[in-house]
Amino acid sequence: MPPLDTIQKGRENKPPRLLIYGQEGVGKAQPLDARVLTPAGFVPMGEIQVGSEIIGSDGKPHKVLGIYPQGEKEVFRVTFRDGCSTECCDDHLWFTQTRGERDRKYPGSVRTLRTIRNSIRYGTHFNHAVPRVAPVEFKRNEPLPLKPWLLGIYLAEGCAGSCITNPEKDIQEKIIACIPEGDKGTVHEDDVKITKAVNSSNIHSRFRAALRALDLEDKISDSKFIPGKYLYSSVADRLDLLQGLCDGDGYVVKPGSVEICTASPQMAKDIMFLIRSLGGSAVCTVRTGKYRKDGELHIVKDSHRIYGVFTNGLVPVASKKQTGKWGAPEWMIRNTIRKVESVGMKVCQCIIIDALDSLYVTDDFILTHNSTIAAAAPNPIFVPTEDGLGEIDCAKFPLARSFSDVQSALTALRDEPHDFQTVVLDSADWLERLIWDQVCAEFGVRCIEKADGGFGKGYVHALTHWRKVVSLLDELRNKRGMIALIIAHSKVERFEDPENAAYDRYTPRLHKHAASLLSEWVDAVLFATRRFRIQKENAGFSGERGIAAPIGADGGERILRTVGSPACIAKNRFGLPSEIPLSWAAFIEAYGKAGASGAK
Repeated sequence: MPPLDTIQKGRENKPPRLLIYGQEGVGKAQPLDARVLTPAGFVPMGEIQVGSEIIGSDGKPHKVLGIYPQGEKEVFRVTFRDGCSTECCDDHLWFTQTRGERDRKYPGSVRTLRTIRNSIRYGTHFNHAVPRVAPVEFKRNEPLPLKPWLLGIYLAEGCAGSCITNPEKDIQEKIIACIPEGDKGTVHEDDVKITKAVNSSNIHSRFRAALRALDLEDKISDSKFIPGKYLYSSVADRLDLLQGLCDGDGYVVKPGSVEICTASPQMAKDIMFLIRSLGGSAVCTVRTGKYRKDGELHIVKDSHRIYGVFTNGLVPVASKKQTGKWGAPEWMIRNTIRKVESVGMKVCQCIIIDALDSLYVTDDFILTHNSTIAAAAPNPIFVPTEDGLGEIDCAKFPLARSFSDVQSALTALRDEPHDFQTVVLDSADWLERLIWDQVCAEFGVRCIEKADGGFGKGYVHALTHWRKVVSLLDELRNKRGMIALIIAHSKVERFEDPENAAYDRYTPRLHKHAASLLSEWVDAVLFATRRFRIQKENAGFSGERGIAAPIGADGGERILRTVGSPACIAKNRFGLPSEIPLSWAAFIEAYGKAGASGAK
């Protein structure tokens, strides 16, 4: 075939080769007493283990891939619009949408708490809003003795007993349809009485027996509660339960929102749990119960008013009267961060889960972010050369203690059957130490500087082993279709610019020969950092000092720089924007857009 006939056009459809470097982990963490939502309920962060399942933003369970102890850190309490709160450290990550992003229809991005608390307001508006969890899929699956809607409308009743007061005909008919088999319902003008179908003085109705089993038979307005097996039931059952509560003692305030009143503090907490577990917003206010009669003021039980809003399409009412008033919300009720305050020092840890968007559910059904970009890559397998991966699950090789361990791991991935899609070398600078040890062993010296007689020859010999690594990664990419992701730490080095004055810049923490080889081989060198500007202030005695400050209202967020500058080494062959958020999802989105643009 003539050489000209072999010419190819367009972008190669091969997995990307990436080198991502930056400063060591900044301790994205929550305290050990923060609660994390699992399919069985909330548990303390300190009880989470590798392999545990926790709830992601989609409401489904996701496995914990790694745990990273962070030691003692300053912890802040983050409070939201509806009174929800949780605790985390200053470098903990959140996915938020700012006021500016909402106005421009941008989806939002990942930011540290430090960034958020320094830009908590945008003018008179609260700036940062976090998404809400989808309806949560619990896994308790306990048998329910009463149909959820029937229990809900009974709990809305103020007193105990077998009568449910409600004059609406469709509700009365539904009560009769929901009563347990073997019981009967008798409709009076304003209520339905549930009794046993066959008269027997020794047997209670199945309805009363179920209430007794649930410890609700003698509970009145200020002592009622929702049993745990109903709070952790399926999405459909919890929605039926909420509809029963709203049909019995709630009303549609305006399209998209409903209000329920109860005299029971525990019932108020349970209703808020129920609404939030279904992806809604719940705010509770307490008013002193009182009335005036014959000029005399009477104090009665406090009224707990729960205001619930649903913007996810769920309808929390079922009766004809209430559904006639329901409609799509007239405006979006956003879960904005209202206050951030320090609560002192606490022992913390962070986790990695296998959710694509890296979000998980913490206290009060709040969505927060986990670590790290490499673990969010498609089905990754780690080749660890430093003991910094915490307790990453089975998708990692044992800690490599020699260069041959790394070679063996990469060779196994090349030759043995598996379904991994990404190989992660973590980290390149620790791998370089293993390569130097290998060179030293070959020449019988203790220092790379003395290999082969010295004069820097050891670093040249090290390139031979680096090329072996690159060759194996190329085979994984070409033969197994795997993404190659190399992680490295950064260093600041002096750059002698022949056209300008010398300056400092960030580079991968590698010898210049190795850094040059890897930078040429990969498709993208990405620098992980934050956006800051340096402000100068008077330091006295005619001196100045620089203070790092966030850029604008949204400054300081974690980003990837994809294009080189005097501040850092970076490049990409994809036509990526010069900055993208520090997340795998953001990289893939930018990568896809760049590919689509290049194909036009």
